[in-house]
Amino acid sequence: MAERSRPPSRTQHHRTVKRELSETPHPAWVEDMLGELKPQWDAVTDSPVFARTVDGGVDDEVWRRIVLEFFCVVEAFPKYMGVYLGRTTYGKAPGDLLARDWLIGNIRTEALHAQWFIDWGVGLGLTEDEILDHRPSPEVASLYEFLWSVSYRGSVAEAFGAVNYAIEGTTGDWTQLVMPAFRERFGEDKYALMWLAEHAEYDDAHPREALELIKLTVRDADDRAAVKEAVRRSLELFRRGFDACLG
Repeated sequence: MAERSRPPSRTQHHRTVKRELSETPHPAWVEDMLGELKPQWDAVTDSPVFARTVDGGVDDEVWRRIVLEFFCVVEAFPKYMGVYLGRTTYGKAPGDLLARDWLIGNIRTEALHAQWFIDWGVGLGLTEDEILDHRPSPEVASLYEFLWSVSYRGSVAEAFGAVNYAIEGTTGDWTQLVMPAFRERFGEDKYALMWLAEHAEYDDAHPREALELIKLTVRDADDRAAVKEAVRRSLELFRRGFDACLG
């Protein structure tokens, strides 16, 4: 019996998602958005907590507070992505198939991040129970709740903007700033450094890819405006959270 012919493969996305999300020229609305949001982006990395660490080394008390406060966001990060993964379709909407594959892959990479974050806190003198039992301040709780809200109620493009572009993007920047001070503080303690190293040493692929996914999944002019405001709000709350940790 003749071998049944197979239809052409249409499921290459796990192998090609990185290539498909290579950087493309920004349309005018994206250029305008990035320009308008630069002050809020810079405000995160300009938080005094980072400047003090660069200039004076690690203040264990301040950074213990940061780990305690932001653990809720780190632990929830793959959950946020799971929410808007569940809202993608298998190719019924523009960009959804790539968005689906990208989210599945990145949720997997987040699997150990909460434990690495705890290991960082333990290196600073916290216990795992202290980290798990901590109730965040109103400032960080506002960020935590906003990211849940935009993941549930915003468009997929808004969620990519608020969660992956704003938070992951600026985290890549500020971890690079403070990494030398923490290397000096922890020496060869790879467990205490793992979370920081993972975020400081990878390139800017995640936020850049998130920006490409925003371009692919944004629906219309109203959605574009909503994406900009979601990114702005995320950045503003992130900065407030760091400032609150200074006491």
